Amino acid sequence: MNILMIDSPQVNYVEHGEFDGLRDDGCKIKVTRTPTPAQLSWADGIVAFHSVKIDNALLAQTSRCRALVKATTGVDDVDMVALRGKGIRFANIGHVGVEEVAEHSLALVLLAQRRLLDYFRHTRRGGWCWREHGAQVPSGPPKPCHETVLGLLGYGAIGQAVARRAAVFGYQVKFHDSALTYCPNGFAQACSFEALLAQSDIVSIHLPLSLATHHLLNERSLARFKPGAALVNTSRGGLIDTDSLLRALDSGQLGQALLDVVEHEPEVPPALREHARVALTPHAAFYSHRSLSTLKERALRTLLTMLEGGPSVTAGNGWSYDQEGDAHV
Repeated sequence: MNILMIDSPQVNYVEHGEFDGLRDDGCKIKVTRTPTPAQLSWADGIVAFHSVKIDNALLAQTSRCRALVKATTGVDDVDMVALRGKGIRFANIGHVGVEEVAEHSLALVLLAQRRLLDYFRHTRRGGWCWREHGAQVPSGPPKPCHETVLGLLGYGAIGQAVARRAAVFGYQVKFHDSALTYCPNGFAQACSFEALLAQSDIVSIHLPLSLATHHLLNERSLARFKPGAALVNTSRGGLIDTDSLLRALDSGQLGQALLDVVEHEPEVPPALREHARVALTPHAAFYSHRSLSTLKERALRTLLTMLEGGPSVTAGNGWSYDQEGDAHV
């Protein structure tokens, strides 16, 4: 079987020479960041990494491809209709890096709670006075964890992993998830979307990007935040309308934004990159040696199983469909 791995155009997930060549099981693997028509027509199966768009333009160049695996949790850049039209079986890798994303999220939450952005900026400018920070912001001086309300938008595997960690620190954890009306583990209190925004000192997003959630945080919803609250996003950049976010930051309605993802990344608007109350990390929340290795191993194993006639169901909260069946999540 011929396997084509399309690496991310933004950053390499596959090390040079890691998969190239003939495997012991007879599979031949090629790795590229810019697939040619000849490579796409050669492939029996494709593994596509983050930011590789699966659309009609790419799929039109395939002729042998029977299965495709997106080595991501989200599927917002996959044209499912086009895949069905080509009769190509599909799956993604479900949950990889849950613990890493939860830890990264909580690190940003702690950074926001302790106002470290303010202190970093103050000391870089030569200052050394903690009293200069807190009184001039709507939310007042920093509060201890047990007095801080942490709101989680989305309460799947990652949201629950954040809640477990935050509960140990003593945060008052609340969540909103349209699929859950009660907390399955006792670490958080369920509430409405509006109540979560109004009551939370820090809001952390853990939702997939879809038509329903695109720009969920916009002018109207950001106006419902507690004045001076902080926003953390380690999910997808498209969940937030960047223009509305900048206006909320400039007005003081939003105190801080700590973002691992940005819409249209890696392009970041200068106004966002340079904002004094914004901290950015480069879509790194999932990353560890273990998670990166697991991501690649699971993607390849899933693809080979599908090509050999096995099911396309993936571990974790994965998406898949067979040619004859319906999509599953």
